[in-house]
Amino acid sequence: MDQSSPNPIPFSLLGDADPALLVAQPEQAQTISLLYEISHELTSILDREELLRRIAERVKKLVNYHVFTVMLWNESTQMLESVFSQRYEDALPSRFQMPLHQGITGTAAAERRTIRVVDVRLDPRYVSCGEKVEVRSELVVPLLLRDRLVGVLDLESTMPQAFSAEHERLLNILGSYIAVALENSRLFEDARENQTRMMNDLETAREIQRQLLPSGAKEIPGLDLATAYVPARELGGDFYDLLPYGVGRLAIANGDVSGKGTAAALYGSLAIGILRELVHDNEVSPAEMLEQLNGRLLAARLDARFIAMQFAVYDAALRELTIANAGGTLPLLIRNREVTEINVAGMPLGLLPEAEYEQVTLSLSTGDVVVFASDGIHESMNKEQEEYGVDRLRGLLSTVTSADPGYKVAQRIIKATDEHTGPGRLPHDDRTLLVLRVTDDTEADFSKLPIIY
Repeated sequence: MDQSSPNPIPFSLLGDADPALLVAQPEQAQTISLLYEISHELTSILDREELLRRIAERVKKLVNYHVFTVMLWNESTQMLESVFSQRYEDALPSRFQMPLHQGITGTAAAERRTIRVVDVRLDPRYVSCGEKVEVRSELVVPLLLRDRLVGVLDLESTMPQAFSAEHERLLNILGSYIAVALENSRLFEDARENQTRMMNDLETAREIQRQLLPSGAKEIPGLDLATAYVPARELGGDFYDLLPYGVGRLAIANGDVSGKGTAAALYGSLAIGILRELVHDNEVSPAEMLEQLNGRLLAARLDARFIAMQFAVYDAALRELTIANAGGTLPLLIRNREVTEINVAGMPLGLLPEAEYEQVTLSLSTGDVVVFASDGIHESMNKEQEEYGVDRLRGLLSTVTSADPGYKVAQRIIKATDEHTGPGRLPHDDRTLLVLRVTDDTEADFSKLPIIY
């Protein structure tokens, strides 16, 4: 099918041809007009299979042939490779190669000049490629782009002296446009293959990233936990993690890497790996954990990146939640439909050495809900450039009851930000939620380690 090239190679109508080659006689006006139409049409086609078919059809209008072949130059193999062949009106499988200086085609390509043979029986350079046609005459036109070899057109006929000097002149002119068209097609195919490969790589990376993020945790008595993660692009810069932190204790991390896309996702994965290593080795306070993580990220020497992060530890036996914050949004506590910001702040990770972090400890009761939200929730923007904002979020959370399960709360927040943004608008940033709801578990067993899934 015809497609428009983003950056087609331009070419003047006559190229470097001498206008005198086109004899200004009234009977040749139709030929010149046809030549113009063909050159314009071919340089607008980017799909190679369609282009090769059209080349064969359009050349046939100018020069009658019995066998038509297009061979392209392969720089890596240093061979001419047939990519299209047609005998009479039937397309043929095309699978042969020709080195430079071998056969008429190889000679024409090597010498960068058109070769017209009136009778191949009298030319020792002729090499039969196995067609079931008794070839008598041949016309080979090198396809050049700024003196760079693109390939050759090879026309063959069962009749001797089938190709004239006028045929040679016309194909020399048309060959310039065919070379441009084939190069545009190659560039388009390269771009399409690169895009397909990139999309496949991104899809694989997205699946790996998704599997890095846990869905939830079990064996945490009295805790209903829900998560939500909506990346703005194929890969997200937000991340979260749930980690066993001793018997009856669960660590919760919610991070937001500066920037977006692949680099942010990789940095987030690095942070997850370091965090899991640190948690495995010790069970320090949340503030100390952020200090250690900050030091490790600074050691990675990625100066252009930093991470805003909340880190908390829930103790099921004490019903206490201890929170430290490294530049993330303030967590929200919902108690009896009253929403309160938990005022704990600190420097983002990866910016300054020796950063110190404060922490707060909340004593929670049955029905309390704590929401950790990334700034992508607050900054969801509508077409009027209005952010969803913390006030709207507080208003929504004020309707949450103690009976509302955590996943319902998370779903309502995501839906509300979607509706605020409006249909058809791309999200401004990744959106991540961790919702903790304290339940009444009178038969709790606090002797088990949390199970992450």
